[in-house]
Amino acid sequence: MTVADLPAVFSVRTSTIENAITLDELEQEYGVTPESLAKAMKSNVRGWLCEEAGEVAGFSMGNRTSGEVQVVAVHPDHEGKGIGKALLGEVTRWLRSAGHEEIWLCANPDPGIRAHGFYRKLGWRSTGEMKGCDEIMVLECADE
Repeated sequence: MTVADLPAVFSVRTSTIENAITLDELEQEYGVTPESLAKAMKSNVRGWLCEEAGEVAGFSMGNRTSGEVQVVAVHPDHEGKGIGKALLGEVTRWLRSAGHEEIWLCANPDPGIRAHGFYRKLGWRSTGEMKGCDEIMVLECADE
């Protein structure tokens, strides 16, 4: 992912049905704007895209410093194709190669949300800790 991809990335992120968020919420709740993300991508943040027919179908991002998977998002028109799993694999491999023995993310704890089962099926486990309304989940190196 490059800075030039950010308009498409923000479009995908704001199109998700479950865990929906607006541009204003991204900025006010997380401090994420195209400008802040472009700056982060020049230092400790890296992202991956999946494109289908020239359109961004999904993306993932991670923070090399903290070991956090910051986001995995797939456009609703492309769900159920394995894109999220593939993107999550890319970011976790990168974070492991950066030396993280434990990788973490924040996820909605609601069992009715697909992400709840998605992460658990892939070996992620809840720490029992919360960050805001999200649960903190971890994936240990031995888990993959």
